[in-house]
Amino acid sequence: MSTFRKPKIRVQSRQRITTRTPDQISNEDPVRPLLSRNQLPSPKLSFSSASSYEITKSIISRREPKLIKIRKIYSTSSPDKAQKVHKKRNKPENSKEEHFTPLLPNLKSISSQGFEPKMKHEENSSMIFIKEFPEKLPARNSMISFKKAMKNKKWLAKAKDFLKTEFNKCLKESNGINVVSPENSVTTYKYYVGKGNNSGLVKQVMQSRWWWVEVEEAENMNVNLYWSQLFNSQFSGKIPEAVPFVDNSTISKPLSVSCLNIETDISNNVKVDISVLGFDLITQSSSYTTLKEMHQYVPNLALTHNRLPSNDNLCNKKALYRNMKAYYTSLGKNVFDYLPLTFHLVNGENDEIFTEFSQCFEEFKEKSQNLWILKPGENTNRGNGICVCNSIEQIKNELRNNPFPRTGEHTYILQKYIENPLLISRRKFDIRLYAMLTSVNGIIQGYFYKEGYLRTACKAYTAKNLDNKYIHLTNDAVQKKSEDYGKYENGNKISYKEFQRYLDIKRIDVSFMNDIIPKIKDIVKDTFMATFQMIDKERKSHSFEIYGYDFLLDTNFTPWLLEVNTNPCLELSSPLLGRIIPSMLDNAFRIAVDPVFPEIAQCSRRSNVVKESYPPNKFELIFHELIDGKNPSE
Repeated sequence: MSTFRKPKIRVQSRQRITTRTPDQISNEDPVRPLLSRNQLPSPKLSFSSASSYEITKSIISRREPKLIKIRKIYSTSSPDKAQKVHKKRNKPENSKEEHFTPLLPNLKSISSQGFEPKMKHEENSSMIFIKEFPEKLPARNSMISFKKAMKNKKWLAKAKDFLKTEFNKCLKESNGINVVSPENSVTTYKYYVGKGNNSGLVKQVMQSRWWWVEVEEAENMNVNLYWSQLFNSQFSGKIPEAVPFVDNSTISKPLSVSCLNIETDISNNVKVDISVLGFDLITQSSSYTTLKEMHQYVPNLALTHNRLPSNDNLCNKKALYRNMKAYYTSLGKNVFDYLPLTFHLVNGENDEIFTEFSQCFEEFKEKSQNLWILKPGENTNRGNGICVCNSIEQIKNELRNNPFPRTGEHTYILQKYIENPLLISRRKFDIRLYAMLTSVNGIIQGYFYKEGYLRTACKAYTAKNLDNKYIHLTNDAVQKKSEDYGKYENGNKISYKEFQRYLDIKRIDVSFMNDIIPKIKDIVKDTFMATFQMIDKERKSHSFEIYGYDFLLDTNFTPWLLEVNTNPCLELSSPLLGRIIPSMLDNAFRIAVDPVFPEIAQCSRRSNVVKESYPPNKFELIFHELIDGKNPSE
């Protein structure tokens, strides 16, 4: 008498993969039974031991049943042979089949219910029957997640166009523009990307916009978008000035775009929650408004540059200090609560400010280690020309090396060194994050990107060694030259989540996202408030710029603004940057470029490819000239 083993069923879940018998599946709780006796018909069906069954299900939520596929696999090359093998390998008369009958439905029974099984057969391969049980549809007037709705590819194809249109509409109304394409419009827009700073990534982002065409350098003045590392006055001069608003009182607040309808087989009243897409970061911001006075924009005639005129008022170290000091003074605040104590030296040691610094230096002798950091006041980045000093004589020697001590062509910023920096594993770090200004239709708006990263030093922190830049300067241009670069973190970079995990392990009761980021965001907004009237004074019709902000935390978790960088590094030196920077850049283009240069429906190059997802917005609107610029003191 032959004995037959129960067929094993392979269950695949997100957490683990196990192989168990039907009885084990029914009796165990960690992974629910995929099929129960009361869920399936109970036809009479006998199976040979030569057959095998595989049930696969991706368990995302126990409350959200998905399609279940049942496959019957015959290890033969044709259906006819499969039937013959099945007959030859019949079980003995006294064998029992009750173990198998209730578990799996008869294929004939399935067909009689209107669900035809799919059959796939290839030569020299197995014949596979695939049965897809219908997914349980949501109830009428219910709400489902966007992640779940995306699995409906037909809906996603339609929803993406709608989402893009609605997002652009919110931005256009906030800028007071109405984009109108003429009937005989061009089929594509033209762009030029200059060399340097990972220009390949910028081109990659633009290539994903099929309605744009790249041109060579010889034609770079005849484009709609000009991207370069430095401000190009020639191209910027071609951008027309915006028509000023006659009356700014026509301002209204919109409702949040929070859900969409999705059509199903049982109801068309099911809604999709799209709050995860980040529309509310803009539309629900206290700085957001819509303008009733709309100016007409013809996209194929529009021009834009990725640099704003007079951006040095924000990115130049001496100008930033001067503007922030004036702004905080007007509010009755002390600028040195946000920026380290700073002195701007124009004439080196002969400057009147240097005398003031010398007095301050003597006062700090008894209170601290008296460390100061000396930086070029303009036209520098990547750590060039920066040194840490602890004596007046050392500072004087550095100032004497200035090739332009009297003309002011090269000035210095002398800043108090933060002597109690917060450390990660005994090493110094700073925070790099992104912000963006747009100048559209004569209106400046400012955005704060929610995701950034930490840059760590390679060497343990000590104030006794001032010559080792790998201890004190955390920017990548310096650290990548160290032999320990990447030893502790991949590319010396740490994400916000990893930093929070570090704080939790150390049992430090601080939430980085809730306690620190809001303070940083307020300082970024202050930089916009302090400079918006000086940047793009002519108010071009369309320009924008992405900035890199650097902050440092002290042991009291106080954020200090170190500097603001134009042309921030876009190199993908670590997997973390490979995730953050491309998404940030594409997000910036969706805000600053796409609303003015929309897709052209009649374009012959129109893409028919439906992407698997719709990227969320991570830029938060924190400044609007017509809202925040009216009352700077508030």
